[in-house]
Amino acid sequence: MTHKYTKIIILIILIITTLVFLPKISSLYENAESIIQSPYGVIIYMIMMIIAILIAFLVARFFFKDIIGKKLENNSFYNKIKGKDNKNILYIIFITRIMPQVSFDLVSYAAGLTRINVVAFAIVTFIGMIPIVFLMSFFGYLIEPFISWFLAALLIVLLIYILYLLRRNR
Repeated sequence: MTHKYTKIIILIILIITTLVFLPKISSLYENAESIIQSPYGVIIYMIMMIIAILIAFLVARFFFKDIIGKKLENNSFYNKIKGKDNKNILYIIFITRIMPQVSFDLVSYAAGLTRINVVAFAIVTFIGMIPIVFLMSFFGYLIEPFISWFLAALLIVLLIYILYLLRRNR
């Protein structure tokens, strides 16, 4: 059996398994608020997020790396990222983790297309999530009326930092 068919069979098994356990998954999501409000809620939330993020990373690595990698061979941005040192890629992932407006899933799928180690990815994701999870968990109710301003300020700081890096590299 070829490698391609093995991936298709595994994908079908994952889809069927997900459909079978969908009621349990839905129940977990319905009870998520009470779980998160428990004394260990912040840790539980981070673990749940990391599991979801790792699953996205592994799906991209296992199912899409060959297909998408071939389609993006001529894309200069993809080749630039692909050719970067793993340390630089992990740094980019860390920066995106501390910004709540950047899709964790999108970054995870993109990271799965690179050569970075899954353990290093998980560690950087965990460390990068600490500030935003802390802020949202402990101060979320205080900043909720100002969330748009908070996110805008965070985005401005990020843009200034990116401009600084670009200017420094020239």
